[in-house]
Amino acid sequence: MGIIKTGLVSVTFRSRTREKISLLAHDAELCEIQWGGDIHVPHGDLEAAYDARILCMLADIGTYSYGSYYRCGGDFAQVADTASALGAKNIRVWAGTKGSADVSEDESRAAVEAARAAADKAGALDMSLSFEFHGGTLTDTPDSALRLLDEIDRPNVYTHWQPNQYRDLDYNIDALKRVADRVDIVHVFAWEGERRLPLSAHMDAWRRYFDILSEHDVKCAMLEFLPSETRDDLLRDAETLRELIEKA
Repeated sequence: MGIIKTGLVSVTFRSRTREKISLLAHDAELCEIQWGGDIHVPHGDLEAAYDARILCMLADIGTYSYGSYYRCGGDFAQVADTASALGAKNIRVWAGTKGSADVSEDESRAAVEAARAAADKAGALDMSLSFEFHGGTLTDTPDSALRLLDEIDRPNVYTHWQPNQYRDLDYNIDALKRVADRVDIVHVFAWEGERRLPLSAHMDAWRRYFDILSEHDVKCAMLEFLPSETRDDLLRDAETLRELIEKA
């Protein structure tokens, strides 16, 4: 395994400006930002993308990934152009709009075809494509996520991973073991249902997750969501994240 870089998902501070987020990430000594396409760097807004890129450069922070919220349907060209302007090497997408148990064969097939086209477009720009590991999409279980990646069958396609806050530790450990060799980025948080906790509250669980991840080529571990949108919470959880990575 290579060195896992630390990072921040910009929607952690959804109400803050791009400038403020880059400064917060710098203060927390994080390495990367995954800029969200829902508010901070919208699809097609190249001015916002260049602005985020420059702000990160000034703060000595990378922009490894673009969290596009593209759902394998519609215009991907705008997404790719925005990621390119941002200087990203990876584009995060969502696997459709329905869970794996609810999608029809035609809908699944259409999502796979759209994902293949997106992966080919990203590959031509020397970028990878990664799916959010998330409920309500075709990656809502380890089985469905692996099936989707196999059906897309592109070398530059991966999955992110995050624990399911509604399931227990055994479930999440099993899920991670199943997909770990296909994971490129991990979204790190401590949730119990809708209750958000300091990352240290789930230290034992994350130690076990990082023990699994340490055997694979994970690029980044990015903080996503804190108990509150405050600098103090970020600094505290960033320190915990570094401790987890260093001891993995």
